[in-house]
Amino acid sequence: MSDAERPFLPRWARYALLPGLLGPAAILGFIFVSESAHGEARCPYVPGETRSLRRGVTVREDSRNCLFDVQDHRFSVVRGDDERVLGRRRFRAEAFAPGRYSWTAELTDQDEVQVVVHNAGHGDAMFREGKPSERAAK
Repeated sequence: MSDAERPFLPRWARYALLPGLLGPAAILGFIFVSESAHGEARCPYVPGETRSLRRGVTVREDSRNCLFDVQDHRFSVVRGDDERVLGRRRFRAEAFAPGRYSWTAELTDQDEVQVVVHNAGHGDAMFREGKPSERAAK
């Protein structure tokens, strides 16, 4: 076999490089499937608990389960006809089990809605609406 016909890399080297080439493609494929499963058209949120903070101001928790045992919870503030998503939490279903999950909502002195979400085993999350001056700027 001449040098022109000889492969650039020996066979064992080509097999050794194969996981390095297929691994990233598999990871990107998993991300694509996972995120497309959580699309709003394919898997809509189901309205859940609503908490009234004062007349005309409520916070609503919506949830969905789109992929295996992964739950997605969304928190929205509703002021009259205006609805704004404050934040989302996506964990395994066990993180939202009774006794391991809670959320509180409050209206501050500056007319700002703040939601604190607690999932055992994860850091607490605080979602804030923004003060009236911040909301007007958007």
